[in-house]
Amino acid sequence: MTSEDKAVTQPDAGAGLARAALAAVRLLLGVVLIGLVLLNVVNAVARATGRVVVGVDEVLVFGMIWMVMIGMLLVTADRSHIALEILTARVGARTRCMLSIVTHSVMTAACAYAGWQSFGFIQRVAATGQTSMALGMPMLIPHSALLVGFAGTAIIAAMIVVSEAKVLAHMRGGRA
Repeated sequence: MTSEDKAVTQPDAGAGLARAALAAVRLLLGVVLIGLVLLNVVNAVARATGRVVVGVDEVLVFGMIWMVMIGMLLVTADRSHIALEILTARVGARTRCMLSIVTHSVMTAACAYAGWQSFGFIQRVAATGQTSMALGMPMLIPHSALLVGFAGTAIIAAMIVVSEAKVLAHMRGGRA
C-alpha cells in the first residue's frame, strides 16, 4: 500500500466510523423516544385508573430535553440544520463554501456562549445541591443536557469551519 493509498483509506475509515457512531446514536435516540412514549401511555392509563406513578412526568421532561440536545448535535454533524437553501442553491461552490464558513462561525460563537453560560448555571445548581421534586434526582443531570448540547454543537460547528476553510483554500489554489 502506497502512502497515497493510506491517505485515501484512513479518512474514509474515519468517516465510516463517524457515520456508524451517528447511526448508533440515532438508533439509541429512537429507542429512548419509543420508551418515553410507552412510559407516557403507562402514566395515562395509571391516571385513568386513579393511580399516580411518581416521577414519570420528570423522566419524560428530562428525557425530552436530553433528546433535543443530542439531536442538535446530530443535526449539526449532518449539516441538516436550518439553512438558506434558496440562497445556497443559486450560488457557486466557492460562495457556498464561504456562506457555510460564516454560518458555522456564527453557530460556533453562539453555541460556545450558550455552553459557557450553561456551565456557569450548572456550577450554581451543583453548589446548592438542588434535586427534582418527585425523584430527588440531582438537577445537575437535566441541566447538563444544555451544556452537552451547546458545547458539543460549538465543537462540531468549529470543526466544520476548519473543514470548509480547507476546502476553500484548496479551491483558491486552483486545484478544484
